[in-house]
Amino acid sequence: MTAGVETKRGRVRRLVLEPLAELGWIRPKGMKAGAHAEELVRLSDDLTYMSDLSLGALCDMLRSKAQGKARNEWPRRGTILHLAEVVQPRPVEEMPNLVSWFRSVEGPRADREGVLVREFLFFEKFKRPPLNDGDRRLIRDRTRDDEHLRLLVAEGRVPDEQDAAKLRWLDNAERRVRAIMEQDEGRAA
Repeated sequence: MTAGVETKRGRVRRLVLEPLAELGWIRPKGMKAGAHAEELVRLSDDLTYMSDLSLGALCDMLRSKAQGKARNEWPRRGTILHLAEVVQPRPVEEMPNLVSWFRSVEGPRADREGVLVREFLFFEKFKRPPLNDGDRRLIRDRTRDDEHLRLLVAEGRVPDEQDAAKLRWLDNAERRVRAIMEQDEGRAA
């Protein structure tokens, strides 16, 4: 590493771990020092996808989440990762098991049914496939709304900035999911 170049882990340490340690947070009771150090390294790796702004927001959210009798122990990694998802969801592309869904028969099926983009966005938000009729109805309803917006634009309606931003967001999601479906399994994740 070149002097002055911050690593991804270093960025997470600077923006989240060090500020919380400065509050006096200690390792959880019953956890050995080595295991706690390893958990913080794994946590750092888990959070590298987040922007600086999102890491700062996560740190602010965590400030009041210390655990233990004295409320000065680090929460477990799962608790922190849950809050991180609230602040900035992890991209589907970084989750090999979710990516494999779109490379299986399910991606082409969703594409044929016209719900590919909204199914991808559902995955990104909930980190799971649609499991029931309510999930599938939500995806179909949002797809129908998206198609209506595209139809209005195609008919000459000039979108306002909010509609234009939504269309850019949808186009970006479509590029992302199609790239996943076209990527060779051997080069995945």
